[in-house]
Amino acid sequence: MTLTGADAIELTPLERELAEQIEMDAHALRDCGEHARANGELVCGLMRSLIARKGIPEVRARFFNDANYNVGGRGRSRRETFEKNGTRGEDIFRHPHFLVYLRYFLLGADLPDAVKAGFTAEVAKCGHVTSGDIVPLGALARQQTRAHRLDAARGCCVGRPYTQ
Repeated sequence: MTLTGADAIELTPLERELAEQIEMDAHALRDCGEHARANGELVCGLMRSLIARKGIPEVRARFFNDANYNVGGRGRSRRETFEKNGTRGEDIFRHPHFLVYLRYFLLGADLPDAVKAGFTAEVAKCGHVTSGDIVPLGALARQQTRAHRLDAARGCCVGRPYTQ
């Protein structure tokens, strides 16, 4: 996994070592019980370290923990969805479906650079974003989702990678 990019968080040497060993493709872990278990332990160790030092940007953590950031989540956060399905505590980090969130925590939104730059420029034009800016910014997000064939059903921040 490439751990660089404009939106990548800074990792300690131990965190970088753990992250470089993690298989980020959940599909590659199918039918590989021991590999999946070992991978889950690496993810869990990395998450313990990131949480202990508050290394995950707040907005990225809220994307996972706050129900208000999960439009269509029926009042549940993404974390609460794991819990509803019987996965709790650190076992969430060990679950292969958590890998898309780990990627987001480490690298930020999986969007084309042009989309990031365009949206950032529009937000900057707003100055202090107000409720009146939400409708045009939402329209821009929908337009960019269509124009770049992004997977809107999975959310703009994680999910299947875009194709260029």
